[in-house]
Amino acid sequence: MNSFASNKDSTKSVQVNDSIFIGDCPKSGYVFVQYYQKTRFPNPNAQYNKATGDDFYEYFFLDGDFDVKPLPCSFANKAYRIISIRTLVDKKTGADRPVMFLEIGNNTVAWVELNGAVEQMEIYSQ
Repeated sequence: MNSFASNKDSTKSVQVNDSIFIGDCPKSGYVFVQYYQKTRFPNPNAQYNKATGDDFYEYFFLDGDFDVKPLPCSFANKAYRIISIRTLVDKKTGADRPVMFLEIGNNTVAWVELNGAVEQMEIYSQ
């Protein structure tokens, strides 16, 4: 095992503005990380707290249009800034659903389903 691989940790505590790595691309593609590119901004003056990530979900997702797909493998093995960490409620089960949003490009974020992504090492820290 190389030293890079031995430093991977999916259990380390992280916070907004830290960096997180997107792991090796699985053969069948990412399951717990999705690519969201915002294509229409009805409220171009909207803002959120960049220091804490508060209100990012409302800022980015509550209006506008998006291109959504599984995260392409070209994003693998690189570090990205954490924009926000939030717990949503699953509409079907009512269970908590922890998610993380990563800045991966201009008007583009990775939506990370934390439980599955951490378990499958789709994301990790060093």
